[in-house]
Amino acid sequence: MPALDHHPPTSALTVANSSSATVTAASSQLTVARGSNVNGAEGIPQVSDPFIALGIVSNVMWGDSFERRKWIRETWKTYSNVGKTMDVVFVVGMLQSNLKPIGSGTAQRLREEAAAQGDMLILNKVPERKSPCLKTMAWFRYASQAYPRAAFIAKTDDDAFVATVKLEANLRRFVHTPHVYIGSTLWGTYITKTFEACARRMGPMMAVGGIQEEKCMERGAIGPYPYAVGMLQVLSHQVASWMVQQSNYAEFERRATAATGTDLRPDGTPLIMDHGEDMVIGLFLYLSPFPLMPLHWGWDKLHDLCFKCERKDQIWRPITWQTVVAHHVANEDIIKTVFKNVSRLCDDQCQRKELPFEVTSLEDLCSRGSIKTVYSKCAMLKK
Repeated sequence: MPALDHHPPTSALTVANSSSATVTAASSQLTVARGSNVNGAEGIPQVSDPFIALGIVSNVMWGDSFERRKWIRETWKTYSNVGKTMDVVFVVGMLQSNLKPIGSGTAQRLREEAAAQGDMLILNKVPERKSPCLKTMAWFRYASQAYPRAAFIAKTDDDAFVATVKLEANLRRFVHTPHVYIGSTLWGTYITKTFEACARRMGPMMAVGGIQEEKCMERGAIGPYPYAVGMLQVLSHQVASWMVQQSNYAEFERRATAATGTDLRPDGTPLIMDHGEDMVIGLFLYLSPFPLMPLHWGWDKLHDLCFKCERKDQIWRPITWQTVVAHHVANEDIIKTVFKNVSRLCDDQCQRKELPFEVTSLEDLCSRGSIKTVYSKCAMLKK
């Protein structure tokens, strides 16, 4: 592994908390052959060899997740490539935050839904929490084995709208690139010991300022590094497969599962993985031996949804012909309006048009301003 700036030794990724001994490592839960039920998970791929496997993390403890999944099935899951070149799977956890089973009534409804729809991955040993980190990690682990010939494995949320034809058309150009990580990016550092994001900012130099303000390094943070935000994270199969095989990935799953909030952080807040799941995936790829960083697609393609859009300094945007993912579409009227507007603004030919990336490579990123002085991955480039 290359030398990386501002991070503690590997042991910082393997610090156990007092309750960790009661939980089986997640790495043993999702390690079976393609197409069969795994230990702790239930689900069979609908598409035998998709180009993209897309997991939608769906929080069954927040609002009415049954309705959110229904709205997605009625809107963007009807796009022509879904069920053909793209397998789209809802990912749900069956444990509460405290590791007790979810209510029997909800569990029964979920199993009935899964049997009727055939598009769900049920994780019997993964908890539902404010952060979907553990479900996201389990999805990447499961999908890298269940879809051995998929070019890409991706993740989104159940309050997101995904223009799947446009997404696939734009990923085709990377099919022969082994190490791919795509999204729209923010920067920050992460403290693995206490499951805390630190100095999350829009750019690298802003993150450096935040590191000083929040004393991230003194608290054991790793970084700074860019990461693809949670509304869409796309990994090439080779990258996802590498990531889930790492020992620190399994150790983080184990510790994060076991940390239920009964122990406390140094500041007195509950020790629990409750935010920053996108930073965690970014962390493991930052620690990879590859000259890999997230290609920044831009906030005009992947964005939180707004209507009046009066703030110009935010990542909230209206629907345009370039929208690939719109986030925060959490009611039926909004998601169906977005579906109509995307269709109205972008016809079939438009859906297949290649959209530019705002950061196209590590070389491109490191050539900008003073980024190479704060981002250690730049040292991996040939002189």
